[in-house]
Amino acid sequence: MNRTRTPAPAPSLPDGAGAPEWDEGLECWVVADPRLARQVLNHPGFASGTFARSFQLYMSEASREEYRALTDFLRLWFVQTDAPEHTALRRPVQRIMSASYVRSLAPRVEEIVDACLDDLAAARPHDVMPTVADGISGKVMAHVVGVDEEPAVLHRWSRALSLFIGAMYRRDHAERAHTAMEEMAEALSRASAPAAFPRDTPLDRARTTATWAMNLFGGLETTASLLGSVVLTALGDRAVWDAIRAEREGAAEALVETVLVARPPLRHLGRVVAYDQEVAGSLLKEGDLVLVSLTGDGLLAEEDGPAAPPAGCPVTGAGADTAAGSGRPEQHLVFGHGPHYCVGAPLARLEAAVLLRRFAKRFPDARLTGEAAVWGPNLSYVGLDHLYVDLGV
Repeated sequence: MNRTRTPAPAPSLPDGAGAPEWDEGLECWVVADPRLARQVLNHPGFASGTFARSFQLYMSEASREEYRALTDFLRLWFVQTDAPEHTALRRPVQRIMSASYVRSLAPRVEEIVDACLDDLAAARPHDVMPTVADGISGKVMAHVVGVDEEPAVLHRWSRALSLFIGAMYRRDHAERAHTAMEEMAEALSRASAPAAFPRDTPLDRARTTATWAMNLFGGLETTASLLGSVVLTALGDRAVWDAIRAEREGAAEALVETVLVARPPLRHLGRVVAYDQEVAGSLLKEGDLVLVSLTGDGLLAEEDGPAAPPAGCPVTGAGADTAAGSGRPEQHLVFGHGPHYCVGAPLARLEAAVLLRRFAKRFPDARLTGEAAVWGPNLSYVGLDHLYVDLGV
């Protein structure tokens, strides 16, 4: 855990906001109100090293020892650090994933989407998840990171890790995640993007591998979930589908934002209380886990409460409506808030918007089949296992 030398004042509870609540079953605090959540995610009193604390709480001593390589690997993910370490580790990744770089990827993303739609047309039955959602997210991340593995392999790794993160007490999850980590590290040792990062010392090499494993993981599972959900939502609403088919300006981008708020791929983020503090009459003790809801009440308006999703550039957000009188865009919490805001958010938005437009152009008469959606079992990462469609051709 990263400790703050001088404790900052505890977050203040906005008028009418819900206070943190202790969940006996999860043995942690839950922050559900988005106004308080925004403060917690940007407050030095709440540290990011949740994996280390979770290993202590949810893994046996024997399991921690047996899978020490796995737990050490996950501790090195820079999302598990705070400033100044987090700032230094994040900066080079943020430069690579800049808005200009993501814009430059648009033609390649379109090629990948078209190839995956070819795969969907050839598949029987027409299941969007393995061919399109997994295919697009996997091929895009393989291109970005510079690995040769197929999407099915990349997603096998990411799902093994996500299952372990969601249920660390299960030894079978730990075993599969450990295998995935070893295979991922070997692939990354040959990848092009990590080659430009520090490798001088064993710690440099371990941190570089962990950083790119985290980037690869982040661009697979949650993005595939988003891609499946936007297709499900579009085909389930005729008016929305008609607007996308008609190539109405901003229709695809608006739907992406709607889905992000209504069905976020990740439901919550974790934090660890860095020092004893009182929030709204509740005493939060150093070391307590905190789950911060990313769903809350949806979009966070500065003045008037939840508002309609903004339509704008899927990469930069330019053109989005702003809160009345504030001059700032509405902001939801799905990609986090503050210094830990997701560096891959522009790329995920781009992939989803491109998919909607190309799907509608290729299969304008597509529709959902009966019992089309089969949801996965993971409670932390919300996504479909299958999405069956009739392509109408």
